[in-house]
Amino acid sequence: MRPAASILLLTTLTGFAYGLLAWLGLDAAAGAAGAVRPLMLIGVGLALVLASAGLAASALHLGRRERAWRAFSQWRSSWLSREGVAAVLTYPVALAFAAAVYRAPAAPLTRLLGAAAALSGLGTVYCTAMIYGSLKPIRQWHNPHTAPDYLIFALFSGGTLFVLLHTLTLGTGALPAVLAALAAAAALLAKLAYWRHIDHQPPLATLASAIGLAHGTEVKPLDAPHFAENFVLREMGYQIARRHGEKLRRIALGLGFLLPLLLSLLAAAGRVPLVSSVLAVACAALGLLTERWLFFAQATHVSALYYGRSI
Repeated sequence: MRPAASILLLTTLTGFAYGLLAWLGLDAAAGAAGAVRPLMLIGVGLALVLASAGLAASALHLGRRERAWRAFSQWRSSWLSREGVAAVLTYPVALAFAAAVYRAPAAPLTRLLGAAAALSGLGTVYCTAMIYGSLKPIRQWHNPHTAPDYLIFALFSGGTLFVLLHTLTLGTGALPAVLAALAAAAALLAKLAYWRHIDHQPPLATLASAIGLAHGTEVKPLDAPHFAENFVLREMGYQIARRHGEKLRRIALGLGFLLPLLLSLLAAAGRVPLVSSVLAVACAALGLLTERWLFFAQATHVSALYYGRSI
């Protein structure tokens, strides 16, 4: 599939946003809101700004933006619509959580709203993941890894941002940095497992099976169905050279997961925590953008079979 810049920004920015909101909400649910009130208030504001930026970027992907409101009407059957509804509903929950932290950070209601904010943020990420995970013609998306990976990456990216805000507002925090490092390790392992799965997964169909011939039969088209590139080839037949794919995978692993893991450990140890936290967020952002690009670029749609492409 052709990676669109708007979708790359949407999935990356909302991952940071809702992941950060989840960390803030869980921290408050554990009873820490009173001690970290500045962190909570700044964090909720930043999470909503990032989420808004990601959603605004996604609007650029629409052909008829004036009809965007119609996406909300199909929530019974469309994960895209559910994502929009969940994203909108997250705003009042997050604002109510911030107001509760400001007025009574130690109150039971604040803990309850913190848990609700965390669940709403992660629920929105799950809806985003299922937009792709529900598409059966694309084997790289329709598998058991897609939805859990989105949630893990949101917690990982949000965790690096949480550590940075913690360092800026309250100074060094060893526990948040250790938890962020664990989230980075989990994200690294999850990505390796995903790539292993799609590399060894057989294709959903072949050109032979598409026309009813026995498995293993060699079939070659006599002529191309089109003389020029069309919409299907541009959007669903996007191809990336194997050598480029391997290089970008190494960049995503090293820059996106391994370096943030090491930098989070440095912050936990009190070694220039502010610099380590800033670099961890920057590396995670660049690495996850690379990982998102690969997630779309290496996806193969069964419609490409009609044009003699391998899926």
